[in-house]
Amino acid sequence: MKSVFEKSGLVLLGIAISLTFLLLTGAGNIDDKPQIGRYRMTAVVRGNFPDLFIIDTATGAVKWVGNDEGKPFDQIKGR
Repeated sequence: MKSVFEKSGLVLLGIAISLTFLLLTGAGNIDDKPQIGRYRMTAVVRGNFPDLFIIDTATGAVKWVGNDEGKPFDQIKGR
């Protein structure tokens, strides 16, 4: 029969191996994944004219989309 110290040593070894595995498999560059939900769109109606605003939730940049429809966010001049 194993002593208490031998059992606790095996438990600690198992925990250390599990934590090492989780830390190594979870490591990675977050920029490699697609950024789903990064941009938000808001439509505001002023009188009879709708305005469309795009919000970059990562940087906080807000841009008004007028004649720039269909362009990437970086190329929109905004207002």
